[in-house]
Amino acid sequence: MNKKIFFIAVAMMAFAQNISAHFGSKGPFGGTVACAIVNDSVVYLGTKTGGVFESTNSKIVGWRPRPVGLLTGNITALAHTGKYLFAGTADGGVFIFNGFVGSDRYWIKKNNGLANLQVTALVALDTASLMVGTNGGGVFKTVDRGETWVAVNNADLHHLEITGLVKAGGRIIAASTEGMWASDNAGTSWFDYNDDNTYHIEGTKNISYNAATSEIMVLNDNGLLKASVGASVDPVYGLVETGLPAKVAIRSISNDGAMWYLATDQGVYASLASTISWYAVNTGLSTSNINVVVPFRNRLIAGTDGEGVFKINDMSATIVPIWSAMNTGFNNLATYSMASGGALLVAAATEKGVFVSRDLAATYQRANKGLTDSLNVNDLLFANTYLYAATQNAGVFVSADSGKTWNAANGGELKASTKAQKLYHNKGKVYLIDNSNNLYSTNNFDNNWQLIYSAEFNKLSAITFTESNLLLGVVGIGVLIDIPNLYDGFTVINNGLNSKAITSLAYLNGKVYAGTNGSGVFVADTTNFNWTATAPLSISHTTMIGLDGSKVQAMNSFAGYVFASYKGGLLATSNGGLTWIAGGNQFNLPSFTDVNKIEFVTTRVFVSTQNNSLYSNALSELPTVVSSVNDALLTEENSGISISPNPNNGQFAITSEFALTDLVLYNSIGTVVTNLASDIQSVALDLPKGLYVLKAKTNKGIVSKKIVVE
Repeated sequence: MNKKIFFIAVAMMAFAQNISAHFGSKGPFGGTVACAIVNDSVVYLGTKTGGVFESTNSKIVGWRPRPVGLLTGNITALAHTGKYLFAGTADGGVFIFNGFVGSDRYWIKKNNGLANLQVTALVALDTASLMVGTNGGGVFKTVDRGETWVAVNNADLHHLEITGLVKAGGRIIAASTEGMWASDNAGTSWFDYNDDNTYHIEGTKNISYNAATSEIMVLNDNGLLKASVGASVDPVYGLVETGLPAKVAIRSISNDGAMWYLATDQGVYASLASTISWYAVNTGLSTSNINVVVPFRNRLIAGTDGEGVFKINDMSATIVPIWSAMNTGFNNLATYSMASGGALLVAAATEKGVFVSRDLAATYQRANKGLTDSLNVNDLLFANTYLYAATQNAGVFVSADSGKTWNAANGGELKASTKAQKLYHNKGKVYLIDNSNNLYSTNNFDNNWQLIYSAEFNKLSAITFTESNLLLGVVGIGVLIDIPNLYDGFTVINNGLNSKAITSLAYLNGKVYAGTNGSGVFVADTTNFNWTATAPLSISHTTMIGLDGSKVQAMNSFAGYVFASYKGGLLATSNGGLTWIAGGNQFNLPSFTDVNKIEFVTTRVFVSTQNNSLYSNALSELPTVVSSVNDALLTEENSGISISPNPNNGQFAITSEFALTDLVLYNSIGTVVTNLASDIQSVALDLPKGLYVLKAKTNKGIVSKKIVVE
């Protein structure tokens, strides 16, 4: 056994890095709220595309995404039994939020016996029992927390398009598209719960029960109606529209006992429960399109159509209540692309236009001046000092000031009518793919675009660059490389490539990686381009909820790693695909939406998701790079290296079972700190606190050991 001991003195600066963080939402914040409930001290929001969010504390100062395990983001109903949170979805049935992986929580699908998965309403009966209303399947009931569902529709419940459910004492009241129905025995039987204002009246929806006054309020095509709920089976409904503007569209009804509230297309309206007389409560709202209003203690929460969440801190105050935006953490904007640059710059293209952050996604500014097609930006690219935008209807735009002002950049063979899709940059050239599968390039940012390849009837999905070549990914053809003096300058290189469904390409250290839709990732050496499949892509919790790591959506390389994404997951490899590791803790990364782009700043990895804006995690969660992808990688456990003490106060000993050569110390993002000679006895370095990795070569392969400096 050959042991060497090295003593390293490290001066301490700065603070220790967090190596156990999760992917977090990084904005731009905002979006659409579809439904909301309150349980105890927590407010829950359901969205049309972005899953479920919960308030981070009782003061409603921020929101936490709860997307993991949901297989659809279209939330139509929420209910809490006092012990369990349930979500109903438009196309995926019912989910319960009681899965655990360590301290992380996730949703579990609960559809056994639920013959119709188009959920429209949920109501909790007790801690284990619920009813669900469906669009065409009527009402179903569970008494075992969703393990089994049973239809509870009898002959009297003959309209099965349920639009709402409420629990009114011991009575369950269901609204359907043509009237009201009730059950006093938890769905065993139903009876007509109408008068002439509701029976077979279309458009019945938006029901709410006021426990303090024992009343229900419901909306149908006759108008806004209220009725007392008691022992009688013959309710009397009366119009309660005093104070409402003409042609107002009511979207939901709620109450806190003393007050009724309406969410409408003309803002929020409130009325005392004792005497109905509606008045507007809209001061401070940036939009009048309100989908839901939730009373919470003395506060009022409003969920909007497209502009996120607002709150009133104290409805009991004598002054006019004023709404304030409360979107921190609520990242429910449709997001088409992102780009990053340097240590701090982040740009995102969303349904609301382009936003740019100059402080590492802490704050954003709208950045659309001169960008005439700002709502339809398909891709963004930082190229040297320029920011490029590819748009659906107006070609390409460029900004020389990181998005403060934009100018059209359509020249040469590129027209303003070009439907620009994807942008790339390499060695002073910018490349563009349009929706006709044409590839253009321009030299030195002069915007004199030239057509260099056309895939015609095949989808041109991705490009990447080696040290000397341009490679194309074309669905149905495979991978092509530019070869001078050949037709179109490209030739197919598919030897060993078992799938032509190319979605993405990446390059690192003499290796090219091809992501596919259904066959995972392939890798080839650039000396011969013989493809072999890498190890499968999988993360335990994504496999558990049925997500498919073989359907790769995006790839990129940075800091010695190649990253690959699939729906719900991000992985990285530093050894040519022999092994993949999770690209940071995956919890919080949505499991129902595509991960359509991977980008980096100096210290973080960012991903853009189709329906939930950006997510990000620290690169410090990754071990650092292997010096050669051809070398075997020994794990921490069998590396043969021991560090004592670790963590340490600046001095530590390294003991190795092997002869070590090519010793390199890396920081947490893969940057080389210093190279250490094989015969070195001691080293003195001036470094901040944090995570480091020492790597070296041995006759057994690459060995590594993490070092924590405190």
